[in-house]
Amino acid sequence: LVWALPYRPHCAAFAWDDNPAIARVGSECIRLSDYAKRLRTVEAGIEYAEREPLPDDPYPFFDNLQAGHELVMSYGPETVALADAIRHSALYQRAVSDGHTPTDEEVSDYRDPNRLRSESTPDFVKLVKLVEKSDLAGIEELLERSTHPDIDMFKDVSLTELQESFGSLSWREFEKSWQEREAFLESVGRERYWSKIYPAELRRDFSVDILEQSVIDASIDGPWEIPAQAWLSYRWETLSRISVELTSAAPPDANVNGALVYLAELLEKERRSLEELERRRKR
Repeated sequence: LVWALPYRPHCAAFAWDDNPAIARVGSECIRLSDYAKRLRTVEAGIEYAEREPLPDDPYPFFDNLQAGHELVMSYGPETVALADAIRHSALYQRAVSDGHTPTDEEVSDYRDPNRLRSESTPDFVKLVKLVEKSDLAGIEELLERSTHPDIDMFKDVSLTELQESFGSLSWREFEKSWQEREAFLESVGRERYWSKIYPAELRRDFSVDILEQSVIDASIDGPWEIPAQAWLSYRWETLSRISVELTSAAPPDANVNGALVYLAELLEKERRSLEELERRRKR
């Protein structure tokens, strides 16, 4: 009898290209591009927290947003980005092994509107600018001709309601964000992104979503008082047995031990939050 060992890729072998693998998580290699995207998200959250006052309202995984921000700053954005990549990779592998993946049609149904939304984003930027200037005639003309999927919802909205909807959104910041996105699409190849890269990202995200719903659905007859507790327990179990190894291409400030401790602290905070929610429900 021969036992087949799980496939363990030699991620360091991918370090020669411009998108090297920075870590092996279980049986999957994590690429620098995925880590970089997550790092940008973390850094954008830090910038927002430093620019805008954070509310004290309860947040699902933290006592409040400020506590969450302090936790990220304590571990550092690089380690937090690595932690996010580790968590997503571990759950995606479980989703695939359990057969929880979306169909090609489901992926296409989400990709196609987003591609149109991306290609017509200049119209949305212009709409934000026109609202900022209170240019009602320009707004009406844009709403009439635009193909952006989200602009239709504003056709029967007053100028005051538009201004309230956009709040303090600056068209200059919105335009800058769009230009950065365009530069990224050009760097990887626009058609390649929409036909290969983005569908792969969607498949990974949808797989984890399907897995979560499956775990929650299966918990109905289980011992948990709240369905979210089943998903929490599943993630504890998944992350407690995952192996992580960095390659020589890993960012110097990304720390595996710190990432795993950060994930454990997140889950512990979520556990306490759910326990408090259950206590309140029973009162």
